[in-house]
Amino acid sequence: MNFRKYLSIYAGVIAGLLMLSTGIASAQAVGVLDRDRPAYDPKGIPLGGFRLYPKLNFDTGFDDNVFRLATGQSDWYFRETPTVRLQSQWGQHLLEFFGGIDNYNYSRFSSLDLTDWNVGGAARYDIMRGAAIAVTSTYGEYHEPLYSPNTVGNQISPNKYHKEHSEITGSYQPNRIGLGAGVSFDRLTYASAPLLGGGLLNNADRNEDEYQAYVRGFYDFSPGYTAFVKASYDGRTFDQYFDRSGYHRSSSGFKVDGGVDLKISNLIDGEVYAGYLEQHYAQNVPKPLNNIAGLDFGGQLNWYPTPILTVHLSAAHLVSDVVISGVSASRDEAGKLSADYELGYNLIAQAYGAYTHSHLQGSSRSDNYPSAGINLRYLMNEYLSADVGYDYGERSSNLASANYQDNMVTLRLTGHI
Repeated sequence: MNFRKYLSIYAGVIAGLLMLSTGIASAQAVGVLDRDRPAYDPKGIPLGGFRLYPKLNFDTGFDDNVFRLATGQSDWYFRETPTVRLQSQWGQHLLEFFGGIDNYNYSRFSSLDLTDWNVGGAARYDIMRGAAIAVTSTYGEYHEPLYSPNTVGNQISPNKYHKEHSEITGSYQPNRIGLGAGVSFDRLTYASAPLLGGGLLNNADRNEDEYQAYVRGFYDFSPGYTAFVKASYDGRTFDQYFDRSGYHRSSSGFKVDGGVDLKISNLIDGEVYAGYLEQHYAQNVPKPLNNIAGLDFGGQLNWYPTPILTVHLSAAHLVSDVVISGVSASRDEAGKLSADYELGYNLIAQAYGAYTHSHLQGSSRSDNYPSAGINLRYLMNEYLSADVGYDYGERSSNLASANYQDNMVTLRLTGHI
């Protein structure tokens, strides 16, 4: 599907939701998954002025194309995800610490076994009414999915990397006019990946520092409506001046967006925005990469047609680093439509459909990623819940060797306190 056609459908769905919202007088604007369920919600463990929330997910599933290749190989997998969050319970200000482990084990292909983990903390200081400063810091080990364009053909396990993230934001809104600003820093270091037949893929040329900053001005021009303008800076500096193919990948860019935060008739809330972006690469080098310029857009809308149904619609435009020869970056245009439906007080059905169009800037290659899935969640009590789900995904590329289809069935048991 052409993404312009998809964007037209997205705009049409937005218009339809707006018209529907004017035809219904009122509704409880609380999402199905956000609604309090005292008999099933975790209570946490009180620790003085804090509360501790431990959680454990155990998944088992079947994947019919674990390597995301044109010819699929199937396997069973097991996944354990313990997490913990310690959160303050004060009347104002906020302090929390969190961490987790995400462990994968495969029955046949042990090369896919891995363990992600992360630790972090966040704090918010409420200076006065309408003014606050917040800081967040995290560190962890993660992996890229095997369908990433950065995966080479003879790679037998995903690319793994460590990421350090630090961010500070502030906002001030004394009346209908407000101002927000923030800066963030990310450090990414990539591990070498094993190859089929032996040897390692050296990913050291992907190690980089990322710097972001933004300023956002907003105005509450009507009850339920806030207009805003946001200007952002994006800088990326790689450790190695040239990558494996002889390209200099450090870049800098900006985005200027305008949009609206909205709430309509207690039935629709969210944010939509559009603007312009540029990302510049060095041109005074032997093999310059193409600069990027064009439309920026995004948004998230939530529709509450009835107390037992919530519909979500989202869209985003992303510029992602890649290491393919001659390619500046992947320009990803993504959209997703999902719904949560309460079959019973403790039985929730979920479904989604998504579509991403990726153009590899500097080449003729483009990839389309349609996906869909369903899930059924059963809340047993305040300590246990169970999910069973099915997910379908594919890549349709003008590079035929990159095409694949994948089906996954998952059973999850969740325990929390």
